Amino acid sequence: MDWKTVEEIIERAVRAARTEELRDIAEAIKTIAEHIKKIYEILGRHAEILEGHSRILQEHSRILQEHSKILQEHSKILEGHSKILESHSKILQEHSKALMRIEASLRSLSGRVGIDLERMILNVYSDILEELGISPARVEKISYKDIDGRYYRKGARLEIDIYVHDNITYFIEVKSLLELDDVEWFYERCEIFEKILGKKPVKKIIVAINAMKEAIERAKELGIETIYGRELEIK
Repeated sequence: MDWKTVEEIIERAVRAARTEELRDIAEAIKTIAEHIKKIYEILGRHAEILEGHSRILQEHSRILQEHSKILQEHSKILEGHSKILESHSKILQEHSKALMRIEASLRSLSGRVGIDLERMILNVYSDILEELGISPARVEKISYKDIDGRYYRKGARLEIDIYVHDNITYFIEVKSLLELDDVEWFYERCEIFEKILGKKPVKKIIVAINAMKEAIERAKELGIETIYGRELEIK
């Protein structure tokens, strides 16, 4: 039985009521029925809203499931990338070790080549050096490690070429290209080795294949004698 049928029955009951009391009761029933109808209408609208929410929740659930699948796929991809990166990391470590071994070999080789180059440059200017009383073959390289930082930075290793004959000392620097910084550093090392050896050199000499003009001028200011093949100038 629907609400329309109920309303018709109640309407007939109201019209058929013979006494005032019965009519009042019938009117009250009619009013209650109207309220109940409104309540059912409200409940019906709420049911529609809930049904709509249910559909939205189902859609959200479906989307979340899809996202979960996507995240699982991404997780697998990331896991694969992690394995690849781990493999690359191992390869890089091996390459780093190999490079360190190569660098060590190159340092050793460059050290030997450097000594041979210095000796060759000294021999090129042997006639000039011999006029100054210096035998290129007897020029020696000495080194000093400043363990406690007494003369320079703590732990620094310092080197200088030296020639000693008849108690006469020469400090010598050999360069293929003499630049301003080379002059400053040689002068500083000369002062340090004077303190270490307790000897003052008769001369400080720089021998170079090529020399920058500013380096030559600075050496002259510091009392350093320069022997070089060609003067260069930056324009």
